[in-house]
Amino acid sequence: MTRSKIQAESVNLADTFAFTGTVSGTVSGSDSFHARGNADAWASISAGTIVQFPDDSSGDSFDTGSRYSTSTYKYTARATGIYMFYYSIYTAENDNDNGFSFLKNSTKLANTYNSINYITYDEGTNDRMQNGTIIIDLATDDTMAIIASITSDYYKGHSAWGGCRLA
Repeated sequence: MTRSKIQAESVNLADTFAFTGTVSGTVSGSDSFHARGNADAWASISAGTIVQFPDDSSGDSFDTGSRYSTSTYKYTARATGIYMFYYSIYTAENDNDNGFSFLKNSTKLANTYNSINYITYDEGTNDRMQNGTIIIDLATDDTMAIIASITSDYYKGHSAWGGCRLA
């Protein structure tokens, strides 16, 4: 016997539901990805250049919703919502200072007081890991990427970035 779990005032979210057919009005999936470099090599990039993370399918890299492009190195939001993004970039080699930021729709985020808008920055020639995280509103088809805020060196084999839709 089929039992209705719909109460007069609302749906009891403590119940377990088994759906058949199509549920409408929801976001299709909750996409997430993790992409990384694919070479044991240093790269030097100029300010404003997108950092290349071409591998989203080997090791522990993934792209659950096929929303990350391994040719443009950008993530495209499937739906309007709150997203979280992170990066971990191994820097230095021959460069005395390195800085990185997030790029939204081809514009560097202006989320710090300094006009350069670093998310992370280091000085010195010692190798370091730079780690940045942001929670941000995106609209459907907005894009995100990681860029160099200044001319920077990074080691492809130890660098990665990713993100997910939170709500």
